Amino acid sequence: MLAILLFAATAPWSQAAQSASVPFVLLDNRMVITASIDRIGPFSMIVDTGSSAVVITPEVARRLGLHTRPAGRVTGAGSGSAALSTTRLSKVAFGSLNFENVAAEVLDLSPIRRAIGFPHLDGIIGYDVLRRFRVGVDMDASRLTLSYAPLPVPKNAAATAFTVDGNGIIQVPGAVDGVHGTFVLDTGDRFSLTLFRHFAQANDFYRDAPVRDAITGIGIGGPVYSDVLRTTVSIFGSTIPGVVTRASRDRAGAFAAGPQDASAGTGLLKRFNIVYDYPDQQLFAWPSRFFSQTD
Repeated sequence: MLAILLFAATAPWSQAAQSASVPFVLLDNRMVITASIDRIGPFSMIVDTGSSAVVITPEVARRLGLHTRPAGRVTGAGSGSAALSTTRLSKVAFGSLNFENVAAEVLDLSPIRRAIGFPHLDGIIGYDVLRRFRVGVDMDASRLTLSYAPLPVPKNAAATAFTVDGNGIIQVPGAVDGVHGTFVLDTGDRFSLTLFRHFAQANDFYRDAPVRDAITGIGIGGPVYSDVLRTTVSIFGSTIPGVVTRASRDRAGAFAAGPQDASAGTGLLKRFNIVYDYPDQQLFAWPSRFFSQTD
């Protein structure tokens, strides 16, 4: 969850292509694809189910000669906030899919890029694009597929119904050490599992954490402070022991103020190949090559 964004933009799109499949690279447990913007690129974009919109950096906006309009401040995973501007992109394209007249948000992602060591970080592809599609994440082949039609899934795939909150983030049932709650699925979150502050406090997850009040990531709004422990997580019909879990110590930001109970990030989600069927609000998950990997 690089950012909890303030509005969901509306983008007309071309349906000349019914699907597109593009390779992705996992960098710090984030899926990065390349895209062109206004026929210029390639740009490195994170595919983020925890973001509501298309985001570009100020550097990209300047390179494209875009007019930007200040739009206040935005909060994200950190306790602070960051300046937000808005703009419009005439065209965003990846694979064979084209999106035209795209409303976008402009955010400085350089603190995240520097802290994590991304070679390039030009923006984010979020819910406003993903919501129209069946989104297939093939961890075995490192490919992302967006399709208007249903995607094939194997017989051993577990089906899970989901809902989407006001920010466009997927919510599913899950459990941690036998305690049930509502998990968000956030491919922009590098960690395996993050317990929101109210949930960690209510269920005493801080008590036995061997690591206390550590910086466990950098997001919009600055560092993320957490206790760190290992838990057993149940999700998508599977139970996974030894999951490295952070219990938020932040007093502001998404992990402090979010109404859900936990965030499953790519550290956990990469254990599965997943089809996110946004139109029908269900997903299908089956074990990937990372399933049995030690966290």
